[in-house]
Amino acid sequence: MSGVIIPLNSFPYDTVKRRGQAWFVEHVAKSGAYGVEIRRELFPEGRFPLKEIRSETEKYNLFIVYSAPIELWLENGTFDKEALQQVFLEAKQLGANWVKVSLGHYKKNTSDFLPLKEFLKSYHSVQLLVENDQTMYGGNIEKLASFFTQATHQQIPVNMTFDTGNWYYTNQDVENALEQLAGHVCYLHFKHVEKQEDELITVPLPNKEDAEWTRILRRFPVNIMKALEFPMDLNGINKYMAQIQHEELQL
Repeated sequence: MSGVIIPLNSFPYDTVKRRGQAWFVEHVAKSGAYGVEIRRELFPEGRFPLKEIRSETEKYNLFIVYSAPIELWLENGTFDKEALQQVFLEAKQLGANWVKVSLGHYKKNTSDFLPLKEFLKSYHSVQLLVENDQTMYGGNIEKLASFFTQATHQQIPVNMTFDTGNWYYTNQDVENALEQLAGHVCYLHFKHVEKQEDELITVPLPNKEDAEWTRILRRFPVNIMKALEFPMDLNGINKYMAQIQHEELQL
């Protein structure tokens, strides 16, 4: 099977906060997953047990994605170097391969890419990813396309996390997103979003041949990294990994 990542926010919030993220690493590894996505927002208040988590991930040689709820660009359109530097320092302690953040308030023709380019020169071993989030500014197709086009033009090493469900929270068209952004994507976040009583809810992937997530999967190389980011318990990991594997065999 190609690389499947398990984000730790897929498990019940209270359980993760109580047990700590390091506790889940062994269970993720034994499921056969390629890696784990550590979530900054799930750390205990004021405590970052990075070495403890790294010790666990190194036991099982897991690929590590470090997800941090920060925005790359401040409200005035300038690069938030201070926030990103803190996250990258934590990522280095964690032994992370990738760092995932949100776009923030990128402003076309105003945001200066040079400070970002200079910053990333110091972190060759860590890949920066920008995800479409659930905000109207950070999950906007045109803004994301403009950002990645400009980053590519300026040879800035940044790739995209394509969250299949977040487009619904920002009223964006998934097909349009694929057309404009697929070339920048190296990481798929799979989730299924349904409307229940006028509220959008994230649910597990439907096991149907014509499900949207399967159509999205077919638009990318079979070896692209994939995350399963929807509610599950530890016993459910193998089931959903088998679901992904089944679809990969159809490609």
